[in-house]
Amino acid sequence: MTSRDFSPRPRTGVDRARSEVLERVQLTHELRTLSGGTLSRVTPNGPRFAGRRLMRQVGRATFSPALKLPERVLVALLVAGWASCAVLFWRWWLQPEHRISLTALAVNSVLLGYLTLLPVAFVVTVLRLRRVNPDLPVPSLSVAFVVTKAPSEPWPVARKTLLAMLAQRYPHPYDVWLCDEDPTPEVEAWCRAHGVRLSTRRGIAGYHRPSWPRRTRCKEGNLAFFYDRHGYENYEVVAQLDCDHVPDPTYLQEVVRPFADPAIGYVAAPSVCDANADTSWAARGRLHREGVFHGPFQLGHNDGLAPSCIGSHYAVRTAALRQIGGLGPELAEDFSTTFLLNSAGWQGAFAIEARAHGDGPATFSAMITQEFQWSRSLVALMLNLFPRHVSRLSWKLRVRFAFAFSYYPLLGLSTAAALVLAPIAAVTGVPWVRVNYLSFLLHYWSMSVWLMALTWFLRRRGLLRPRKVPLISWENWLFALARWPFVAWGTLAAVWVTLRPRSLTFKVTPKARQPLARLPLRLVAPYVLIAAALGAAGLFGELNGPAFGYVFLCLLGAATYTVVACLICLLHAVESAGATQSGRRRALATVRAPLALTVLTASPMVLALLIFPSYLAGLLA
Repeated sequence: MTSRDFSPRPRTGVDRARSEVLERVQLTHELRTLSGGTLSRVTPNGPRFAGRRLMRQVGRATFSPALKLPERVLVALLVAGWASCAVLFWRWWLQPEHRISLTALAVNSVLLGYLTLLPVAFVVTVLRLRRVNPDLPVPSLSVAFVVTKAPSEPWPVARKTLLAMLAQRYPHPYDVWLCDEDPTPEVEAWCRAHGVRLSTRRGIAGYHRPSWPRRTRCKEGNLAFFYDRHGYENYEVVAQLDCDHVPDPTYLQEVVRPFADPAIGYVAAPSVCDANADTSWAARGRLHREGVFHGPFQLGHNDGLAPSCIGSHYAVRTAALRQIGGLGPELAEDFSTTFLLNSAGWQGAFAIEARAHGDGPATFSAMITQEFQWSRSLVALMLNLFPRHVSRLSWKLRVRFAFAFSYYPLLGLSTAAALVLAPIAAVTGVPWVRVNYLSFLLHYWSMSVWLMALTWFLRRRGLLRPRKVPLISWENWLFALARWPFVAWGTLAAVWVTLRPRSLTFKVTPKARQPLARLPLRLVAPYVLIAAALGAAGLFGELNGPAFGYVFLCLLGAATYTVVACLICLLHAVESAGATQSGRRRALATVRAPLALTVLTASPMVLALLIFPSYLAGLLA
């Protein structure tokens, strides 16, 4: 008689699929119950809602104008100046004598149309600047003040933030929480001694799922555990911070104040990443680039245009968050949560005086990692979440979110298109349009002058964040030129993952520089390839074609991206030497390979510049 083998059989693909289906059914039931029936379906790309959207209306006293009447009149005049110059530009551009072919004119006009329409979003917001009414009393609500911590984030950084959270000047009782993925005995003892409550999902498999909701190695999963176990039942409002963002003493009262209006479901605040600005050009670049966004642009979204939560810190009404099934999907859970709350009919507020200061990217590598991940995440949301909810939104919110979701793809596409036009004309010898380049610049820059004046005025009124952020800086210039290739790559990655779904791991931005870390060659590769291609196109145009203006643009572009690559290398070496007190020779060794590649690929541009005087003389003759 043979004995039977009762050992467990290996799970087959069918078993795994059945298990995943059962888990998804269970999750849908749990989140539908949590939301009170709002959720109809749960997918890895986010929830779907049932029923019609009930839009809540904010009270008249919730917001007040951010500028006085004479200042609003001045803003309107500056906007009128910009609009007039835009009309004059297009009247000049579309003159018949500028046209070589309708196709060429149309291609260039589409690109210019996007670039001239891009400031419309800024213009619309500055015409409706509203701040949270400072006379609103801070409501007496049950409040939790929460900071998240991943294992890779240093405890001293989180401890500094916790001490600032405990020292708030707040008129009502509140609880401080640390949501730590893997707390050490030291952390646990410190929290007990200081009255800080601790939440951790360590060892709980249901909160370490490979996809949304309750995703592993992701802030959404960390906070989902806190909300499910503590937040929804015990608190009406939760303000949450990244561990490096240290709040000012009045932060909590400013971020809770808007919840006096029952229509407000979330409150956004300016993300000022200036704590390490003295030691990182990448941090300064982002700070300078986003000074308008974290000030007047967000203020202009108050009272109906859905200001955006920024992941470093924001606050939510737990009843609103419960209704949408918790924090949204993707790395950009801040923006997906904003979008879902608006889809559910909740209003948002931007509290410009709720200040917290954190770290920007410590290195260029950290900067482009953020740009890549954010663009990939936003485009994934555009492809997977936006179409499921757009019909629930009002028309103004449809336009508002369509612009936000498409920003990264259009940034990459428009920049790539602008770089391609000049080489095509230089190589073929056939210009796109027949215009004087200096006249073009004068007409185009006339619009920018009004926008600069408008931004300068808003800075004078203290509405930028930080207040004294420079309007023009080399860091801003370098940041803008360096980011777009990785934004474009993130966009393509999102499309690829949508077509061929697979699980992704989000990378936590390092909070400190690694000593004498080498600059990877792949990080400067896009710039040297662009410089080499533009230089080669310019050289070919000099030898074969009469398209002088486009040859000049090719050489200008090649020189620009060669400078970008050189600056990235040299700044990496300089900042590494400063951070480690090392000698220049050791620091330069960290960029030897990318710097050598930059010099090597600059040879077509150098040769083209050497023969440019004789090329120009030949054309003039």
